[in-house]
Amino acid sequence: MLAGIEIGSVSGADSSLTAQPVSYCKRMRKSRARGGMDSDGTTSDGERDGGAPPGESAQPDSEVADLLARIEMAEPTEAPLLVQMLARSPNLQQADGPVALRAARALSVHGGPQTLSIAGELAARAHRSGQAGAGVVFAECADKMSLLSGRPQQFGTVVTQHLGDLVLAPVDGSVDDESRNRIGLPTLAQRRAEIDRRNRELSRERADTPGLPPGQRLCRVWRDPSAQFLASRLEADPAGCWADGDELTFVCRSDAAGVLPGPVIELPMWRIDENRSNGDGDDLWALSVRIERLSEAVIGYGFWPLDDAGSLLGGQRGPVPHRFRGPDAPAELPSHPDDDLRGTTQVHAIDSTALRTKRTVTVYLPPDHSVAERLPVLYATDGGMIGPYIRRLDAGVTNETVPRFVLVAAHSAPMGGYGNERAMEYLPGFDNDRFDRHQRFFVEELSAWAEQTFGVSDDRSQRGVFGASDGGGHALAVGHMHRDKYGHAMAYSTGMPPNEQMNWNAAEAPFVHLCAGTLEGGFHQATEAWAAWLHFAKSPHDWTERVCGHDLIQWIEELPRAVARAWG
Repeated sequence: MLAGIEIGSVSGADSSLTAQPVSYCKRMRKSRARGGMDSDGTTSDGERDGGAPPGESAQPDSEVADLLARIEMAEPTEAPLLVQMLARSPNLQQADGPVALRAARALSVHGGPQTLSIAGELAARAHRSGQAGAGVVFAECADKMSLLSGRPQQFGTVVTQHLGDLVLAPVDGSVDDESRNRIGLPTLAQRRAEIDRRNRELSRERADTPGLPPGQRLCRVWRDPSAQFLASRLEADPAGCWADGDELTFVCRSDAAGVLPGPVIELPMWRIDENRSNGDGDDLWALSVRIERLSEAVIGYGFWPLDDAGSLLGGQRGPVPHRFRGPDAPAELPSHPDDDLRGTTQVHAIDSTALRTKRTVTVYLPPDHSVAERLPVLYATDGGMIGPYIRRLDAGVTNETVPRFVLVAAHSAPMGGYGNERAMEYLPGFDNDRFDRHQRFFVEELSAWAEQTFGVSDDRSQRGVFGASDGGGHALAVGHMHRDKYGHAMAYSTGMPPNEQMNWNAAEAPFVHLCAGTLEGGFHQATEAWAAWLHFAKSPHDWTERVCGHDLIQWIEELPRAVARAWG
């Protein structure tokens, strides 16, 4: 914990305190080159780091002074080791005034999380002795410690990056703007305005530079479109989305404080200010992004309102009524509406001894199903969201591009007060007891019930397991742990990469069907890692990469293809 400081006596903070380590070192080397710096923080030409008058604090121990001088002259790669020596120095406890501020800055910039509390204490000490800028360093340390412990920051000093945009990390609202001002911090509104200004500069630069930043598959670009141009395009494209080369533009009207074109493109749209001044009603909002392989993309989107803090209004994700499909994207699969299915959908609540409760299960049966057929069966997770899959599978079965089979989809655990129960049941390592009990339900009880009730096959080659996201991790875990029971594991967008200690036997393993989108970050990376793992293990698999986000559309379009691959 950091010792508190009385907010109110210091102002005029140095805005450069948030500089990265290289900037800090360059600044200090420049100061010394200009005239040298004495151990009390005063340069030989009369300037003082921190702005305090000479003689305000006692001379520090020579060890601390020497270390600070070496840190301030060091290259960024050398500074962390010196900072560790500084943090261990027993004489650091006596540092005060400008020396305390210098030490706090060094520890905050170059030290790890373990030195933040020391840096904060030193900054608080310097603040109490009247050192300009010390309050800001204290606030930075407090905010970093809060975020590292999983809590929002208090002062709003930490800015992160998301898809190339600068983003203010969450702020808890416990410190008001008047208090921020008294320690030299801008108001939150000023902070956000500065971030927005810088983001616009960066996006204009990216618009003038072909391609994408290294390591990114999409980024925001900005060409300062006029309200008149956007309004005319919106009238021509009421869905509010169009492509121009490798750039995709979203436009909508809304009276909300902000708008997000979720769920794939998680960048807030920008208000077009000239429209706001015209009094034309709802504000006009726009976002342009450059996307790798945009012509192959399929992206679902809706315009979701945001609150003043940039969070989803009410904390709820909105509907996804629109879809962009590039000219080179996979063709859209036919789909049957719920009221025109040729097959049959049934919903059951079955008793589970393993789960100690009833669990809902949705079942799809092909047209004219007979128990005597002994059809292939696919066991799936997340049965509560299985409807869109069934619509496409039913159309495929009807036009004979998908073989006749039975889908048995167990619903996930209901939301409760015990954390993410879905992940506890689906993924090993979160709650071993919950995972083991769900395994007994899914592998033993569910299959026995389906075989007795619908006559599905008990032949390993005719049995598969399917899931997406956490359900994809579940499909891989089940396929590996119960490889004697399942001939196919269809795992889409898993977030869990393969375990190096896993005893994966390619000769006994199921055929693995993998799919992930290039725009879903870690889910794509983990699924791609599985593809590489299976490749080097010479284990049978199919890997499909789509230009999509963590979005239902790729999963519902790829599942019929996987079923046809397995049993067609």
